[in-house]
Amino acid sequence: MEKRTDAELVALARSGDRDAFGHLVERHQQMAKRIAMGMVPNEDIARELVQEAMLQAYLSLDHLRDDGRFKSWLYGITLNVCRSHIRGQKTVLFSLEALAGGLRFDAIRFSGAAPGPQEVAEEQELHRMVLEAVNALSSKNRAVILLFYYEQLSLREVAAILGVSVVAVKGRLHRARKQLRERLLPLYSEIRYAVPIEERRKTMIKVSVADVVKQREFYVVVLLDEAGRRILPIWVGPYEGESTAIYLLERPVFRPLTHKFMANLLEAIGAELEEVRVEALKESTFYAVAKLRSGDTVQEVDARPSDAIALALHTGTPIYVVEEVLERAGMDIPEEVGTTPQLGKGLDSIVKEWEEERQAAESRPCPTEEEIEKACQELIAFVFTPQ
Repeated sequence: MEKRTDAELVALARSGDRDAFGHLVERHQQMAKRIAMGMVPNEDIARELVQEAMLQAYLSLDHLRDDGRFKSWLYGITLNVCRSHIRGQKTVLFSLEALAGGLRFDAIRFSGAAPGPQEVAEEQELHRMVLEAVNALSSKNRAVILLFYYEQLSLREVAAILGVSVVAVKGRLHRARKQLRERLLPLYSEIRYAVPIEERRKTMIKVSVADVVKQREFYVVVLLDEAGRRILPIWVGPYEGESTAIYLLERPVFRPLTHKFMANLLEAIGAELEEVRVEALKESTFYAVAKLRSGDTVQEVDARPSDAIALALHTGTPIYVVEEVLERAGMDIPEEVGTTPQLGKGLDSIVKEWEEERQAAESRPCPTEEEIEKACQELIAFVFTPQ
């Protein structure tokens, strides 16, 4: 059995030979497990998903058109089983915040809000044009592009699925990218550079951090466009929110926090943060750019808005927001609140909460030496005792 090809084993399994399918499972189980572990980090769940994928493969053998491509077929089944599992999990509120570092204010409170007809039409048109460009590729190049960019597989994994070498995959990717660039670059240039650079720079609005407001266990950083009498609220994580609040309140800390440490690193290597820009709003997530200069070299680095804003405060760097972003997600300040908005109340509430936490901590009895020793022993046992 071991010397038989996949195609021969599939043919035997179709005829009812369970041992043949068992050999197929043994041959490709590690590959399936590697896929599952890459998508679902819990080993027990990953093992169950692999078993489910194997069962689906066994029940669906009659649908396999090319017996020699059992490996790539099983690869696809395992991917789909894992994706179905992930989609079925309950979404944790703010779980994307740690990755996004800046969510639109109404993305949480009014998450059911639908995009406008124009936005939907533009997205559909862009999707159609990209899809047409991909479909125009040869079947070999199209398969490589979809596996590498859409499925997010590695070069080795793509090579294994297609049954070719990694060098061949690289060659197909190079040719496919060239063809896509020729088809899509004129479209991109038309959209991206429809407005001259000088005019696009004028759409950058300088803002300041006016307040930090705690809501639930997360924070809202409020950016103020004073001239335009608008605010841009951005949800950030608890660490970034507290770091920003500590800076605005000029609270002393014993050791430099992460963003202050980053600012010190930039200074130590002779680099300067020239500006921070909140450049885009895609769906409900803000995207920022940090412009760095080191001598004559200027680089723009993609950044989470929460990190970029906190770092800008620590370095005294100006913060800008694209006018289009302000138009889409900003809020006008009503005239009845006066010419000078009374902001900073959020910081006052944070200070009050910190004080309450400090008093509560001081009222708690200090642990005894026995309790400390017990905690140390429990920690050592947890870390070093085999499961």
